[in-house]
Amino acid sequence: MRFKANFLLAMALGSTCLGRLWADNAAGRGTIDLRDGWAIQSSADVKDKGEVISTSTYKPQDWYPATVPATVLAALVADKVYADPYFGANLRDIPGTRYRVGDLFSNLMMPPESPFRSSWWYRREFRDPGKLPGRRVWLQFDGINFRANVWLNGSRIADSTQVAGTYRMYEFDITDAVSTDSTNVLAVEVFPPRPSDLAISWVGINPDPADKDMGLWRSVRIVTTGPIAIRHPQVISHLDLPNKKVAHLTITADLQNATDHPIKGILKRS
Repeated sequence: MRFKANFLLAMALGSTCLGRLWADNAAGRGTIDLRDGWAIQSSADVKDKGEVISTSTYKPQDWYPATVPATVLAALVADKVYADPYFGANLRDIPGTRYRVGDLFSNLMMPPESPFRSSWWYRREFRDPGKLPGRRVWLQFDGINFRANVWLNGSRIADSTQVAGTYRMYEFDITDAVSTDSTNVLAVEVFPPRPSDLAISWVGINPDPADKDMGLWRSVRIVTTGPIAIRHPQVISHLDLPNKKVAHLTITADLQNATDHPIKGILKRS
C-alpha cells in the first residue's frame, strides 16, 4: 500500500496516520546485521540439500569462513585459497580464467574445470532478536548475484525463480520460520550468472573474475517490526517560486501489512 499525505494539511488537522504507524513500527523494531560468522562451500563438495544444511544438527566440514558482503572469489582470496588477483598475472592462475584475453567472459559459459561452474552455499547461524507482541520478522538481502535458493531452519523461504537479478533487493517475512528459543540457521545457495542472464549489466571492466561476481555482494540482515512494515519513506518538497516562504511537503512511504486482516492507523501530529 502506498501512503501519501500533504504535510500542511496534516498540520492543520492536527493528526497523522504515518506518524502513529511509524512509532508503532519502531517500537517493535530490532536489527541483526548478518555480517560476520558465515561459511561457504561449493555444492560440488556438499551432497546434502538445503533442508539439511539449514539445520543446527548439520556440521559443516572443511567450509571456508566468510564475511558478507563478499563474492565467492573474494571470500576465497581472503582465506588465501587464491592469491591476490589484482597482482601480476594471478587472475589467470585461478581455475576457469583461461578464456582468450580480450573475450567478454560474461558472454561465455563457465569452463568445465571452473570451481565456480557449480552453485555455492553461504551458511550462517544467528539468535532470534527477541519475542515482542505482534512482531514480524523479516529477512533482507540488499544484493545477490545472480540466482539463489534461500533456506531457514529446514524450510525453503524462496527459490531461484523468485530470487534472480543482480541489482534487486529482497525481503521475506520469516516470522513463522524463525525460532525464538534456539539457534537459527540460514543457508543460501547462490548460482552464477549465465550468458543469457541480464548480469551483463554488471560488467564494468574486462577481464571478469572467475566466479563472474557470484555471491552475496551486499548486506544481509534480520529486521523485526510491528504488524505494519514501513519501507522507503520520502519527503518531497515543492516551493511556490519565486515565493520561498512556504514549502509544501509530501510524505510518502510503502506500508506493508504482514497480517491477514486490515489494520487502521491514526495520523497524529508528533
